[in-house]
Amino acid sequence: MKREVFHNWTIMVIFLITASIPGLSKAQSFVGTWNFDKSQSKNVGAFFESGEMRYQMKIIPEGNGKMVIEDLTSTEAGWRKSKLNVDLNAPETTSIHPRGNLASFSFEAVAIGPNQTIKTKAVQGSDKFAFDLTSYFTVLVSQGTYNIVLHSHYKLSPDGKTLTVTETRNSRKYDKQAVYVFHKAD
Repeated sequence: MKREVFHNWTIMVIFLITASIPGLSKAQSFVGTWNFDKSQSKNVGAFFESGEMRYQMKIIPEGNGKMVIEDLTSTEAGWRKSKLNVDLNAPETTSIHPRGNLASFSFEAVAIGPNQTIKTKAVQGSDKFAFDLTSYFTVLVSQGTYNIVLHSHYKLSPDGKTLTVTETRNSRKYDKQAVYVFHKAD
């Protein structure tokens, strides 16, 4: 009897300690540095497809379903970093994007709007190896401004070493999906 009580108590303590550790969350399996694979990606824009622009993504845990998705892209002036705040438990998060052109629009003359704000809604389904983001932001174009709605689906491979991000946006001609493939850095 004492042995069974001790065993149950030990399991409960381990569970409570594990649940209280910051960073252990639904987002944990996505954490790490991800290197862009241009050969497996498609419809991602000429700069990425040609290799002119290098791309790396870091997913940083913030605890309890929260994370920061950091995009690092190379430019003539060096690396450019943007951060997207994600909370899988909140109705919406807000991020401030750095000024300048948006790399994902490739050769188009598109820059983030004057307020530089990106509002994002995150949805995690029952699959802990996938989640969806819908981001809303305004861009500057030659004729003024345009409101963008960007849907992104993040999906891990069964071995956790490949991350595929599929994007659709309201401004993409013929609604072609962009498919970004990343491999986990060791």
